[in-house]
Amino acid sequence: MSDCKDLSEPTRSEVRQKVLALIGDDTARRGVSDWAAQWVRRTDPDIEDPGVWLALTRLSGADFRDSPTTYLHGDEDFAAWLRELGES
Repeated sequence: MSDCKDLSEPTRSEVRQKVLALIGDDTARRGVSDWAAQWVRRTDPDIEDPGVWLALTRLSGADFRDSPTTYLHGDEDFAAWLRELGES
């Protein structure tokens, strides 16, 4: 697991860019999921922005599959996550 204790809290802009990277690009899923998981897996993630925290928890599962050939989340989900990030 990546140690992110010296990394600053992700910004909404960074999170937004990660979600945008997922739309239409299945190859980005693993990297985005790993990026988000480094905070989600921490004992004390210390993420002050609730919208960022919600997005990180979702992004950490961006590469989950519901079958061997399909992903659990798709472009519609990612678009909804973007909207919710903007509203929170």
